[in-house]
Order: sequence, then structure tokens, then C-alpha cells
Amino acid sequence: MKKHHAAAFALVAGCSAAHAQEIDEALATAMGGGGGSSVTLYGVVDANVEFLSHASATGGSLVRENSGGIHNSRFGVRGSEALGGGNTAWFVLESGFNSNDGTQATAGTLFNRTAAVGLSNPRFGSLSFGLQYTAMYDILLHYDPMSFSQQYTWFPTTGSSDDFAFRARDSNSVKYVGSFGGLTAIADYSFGGDAGSFQSSAAYSGGLDYDGGTFGLAVAYDYRNGAINSTGTWTKSRNLSLSARQNIGAGEILGGYEHYLYNPTKSASVAQELFFAGVRYPVMRNLKLTAAYYYDVDKTPKMSNTWMGVLSAQYALSKRTSLYATVAYAEATRYANGTYTPVGTNDSTAFGPNQTGVTLGMFHKF
Repeated sequence: MKKHHAAAFALVAGCSAAHAQEIDEALATAMGGGGGSSVTLYGVVDANVEFLSHASATGGSLVRENSGGIHNSRFGVRGSEALGGGNTAWFVLESGFNSNDGTQATAGTLFNRTAAVGLSNPRFGSLSFGLQYTAMYDILLHYDPMSFSQQYTWFPTTGSSDDFAFRARDSNSVKYVGSFGGLTAIADYSFGGDAGSFQSSAAYSGGLDYDGGTFGLAVAYDYRNGAINSTGTWTKSRNLSLSARQNIGAGEILGGYEHYLYNPTKSASVAQELFFAGVRYPVMRNLKLTAAYYYDVDKTPKMSNTWMGVLSAQYALSKRTSLYATVAYAEATRYANGTYTPVGTNDSTAFGPNQTGVTLGMFHKF
């Protein structure tokens, strides 16, 4: 993949798990200078075959082909132009697609993942506008043991089927990212665009991520309003996360906590807590193992608490191509009503008090 000589991509951290490493490499390049302009086509194609138990109301299993087991399939174009004085103009356009059938990930929206333009400076940071990832997504991407893999994690858009959620990205957003030594600060605001009410449908988030080399600590906060209703009020949701990581030889231990609170305009509030932990370890030069555990505490009366365990292996055939196998098991631990036990982020195939998922697949980056 073509390397960039721009600070922009160094400061737009956490765009996705697949090119997080590329962003780190760009940071080192950008801080060393550079000039001119560049435009790069990039992407990843990920496909797999999945088995799910308890995938029908009668208890039947399901075997299907999916897109995006480890990485969401996507392609994008990004470019930069050196403006002088250490300043850089940049853009990113990124589109998700389903590799199993060739359709758009979001029907009718071409660049559904990122559509942003911005200015950056290695000293002062980056300011950008458009459809962009939220601060909570950027930060938790580095602390979720499964790095938001579709198969399987309870991040980023659901913690279980009742939408224990923070939004991965926001439209109409203004975003700042700045790196100061080992500390990265991220803040974003999304304009609601409703006439007569500046706060209606608006959202904002922020976070701090400290990289101490062999360890890391982070905090993130996400707040969003619903659309204004006839009584002049709106729903409110809040997410707060605390997370940490520690290197152990060649591997690392990761974990954290997320709290979700939803305040509707009427009826009682909804609260949940998600605890997560995991280990990543390269057992061989080309083989990496990941083990993860998620526990969801649902404070709604007579609703299930749930847990999920995941074991995943990735075998690299080259720097760009890998094979992977993942197995996950989820189970309700309270009431066992079978409503909140999907192994993945989609509850459309969960019909029992427990569920097992097994995935075999491959991905190729370009």
C-alpha cells in the first residue's frame, strides 16, 4: 500500500481496525516532514462461512456466508496536499460493501463509512468536517479485545440485542484530534439540523487516550439527543467508558467498562453496564490468538443479564492476506428468557437462552 506524506492521516486516529496500523505509520512519516500531494485507493475484502445454533423459533441451526468477520469489507480513497508551514489539507471517502453478494453495506449511500475533509498540523492537531467516526469509537477500537470484529464482539453498536449502544459515526460532524506526547485528545460535535432547536437531534462526544508504551489508559463520553417532539422535548442517551491495556511480553491484556443510560421523553429510564476483557497473543510468527469475554448487566426489571466468550485465531499467509477461525458462546444468566443472547451484534438469529457461533473465513487488504 502506498505510504502517505501527510499529518492528516496520522491524526484521524481509529478510522477502522484494518488501517489503524497504517495510521500509526503515517504519524511517524508526518512528524518527519514531507511535501507534495497524494491520492490512494485502499480497502479490504473479508468473507466467511458461519454456523449458528438456535437460529430459528423451533431451535434450528443456520449455515450462511457473510461479509466481514474480522474486518468490514470496504474500499476508499484518501488524499492529502502539503500547504506549507507544516499544514496539510486532506480528505477521506470510504464505502462499505457486502463481499458475499456485492451489495452496498448501506443501500442508497455510497460513502457510508467516512466522507470527510480537513486541515491538520503536527503541532496543533486536525480539524475536520463531514461523516466521521465518534470519539468513543476511535478510543474503544484500541481496547476492545476483538477490535470491533463483526464475528464476534458486543461493540460498537450493540452490547446485546436491546441496543446498548454508542454510535460508530455521525453525519454533519465537526471533529478535532490532537496528539500531545503520549496523550491523544478527541472531540466531535454533530449538528442536529432541526429548525427552531439547536440541540434537537444533536450529538457530541470526547475522550482522552494515554499511550504509555507498554500500557494505556483511556476515558470516553458520548451524548446524543433524539429529534424534538410535539411537547418540545427529546430523548437523551449517554455512554461512558473506562478502559486499559497492559503488554505481556509479545502480547497484551485489554479490558474496560461501559455504562449506558437512556432517558425517554416518557416512561422509565433504561440503564446497562458492559464489562469486557481479553488477551491477544502471537503464539507463532504468523499465528495470533485472541480470547475475549463480555458481560452485560441489564438493569431493566425481568430482563436477562448475559455473557459471551470468544476465541479467535488468525493465520497470516502474507502481510495482506490472512485466514481466520472464530468460535463464540453466549448465554443468559438471569431469567434466561432467550431475548438477549446473540453471539454477535445482530439479534435477528437469536431464539434461545444460549447460542453458539463458529466462523471460518479469510480477508485480503489492498
